[in-house]
Amino acid sequence: MSKWLSLLPALGVGVIVGLFSGLFGIGGGILMVPALVYIWRDAIRDMQMAVATSLAVMIPSTIAGTIRNHFTYGKVEWHLAVLLAVGAVAGTYFLGVPLAQIIPSETLKKIFGVVLVVFGLQMAGVGGFLGRLLIK
Repeated sequence: MSKWLSLLPALGVGVIVGLFSGLFGIGGGILMVPALVYIWRDAIRDMQMAVATSLAVMIPSTIAGTIRNHFTYGKVEWHLAVLLAVGAVAGTYFLGVPLAQIIPSETLKKIFGVVLVVFGLQMAGVGGFLGRLLIK
């Protein structure tokens, strides 16, 4: 029975990430990477492993969300999605993954944190205000 109980944290985090992914189109990096780094410290050796594991989790989650949004609600803008996907695949394969292997894990954590804060403030409507303060 304890083996089944040990699965609950991963399933719970997966459900929470899936909820936010479906609500906001986020989840892989924003939620999964911090969860992997801090909850599964023993299994996840470094930031690079957290990112790679998160990317693997995104595949079925993204497919499920796309299918549900397209077939149930007709909400996918396919022309734009294809163009963005081509750029995202190229950026991931040729730039992101190779750079992540060069940049030290602790530096990646710091960059990731700053990116989350900047985009979070922007989404909350505070980013423009902060930008105006910095420009003055």
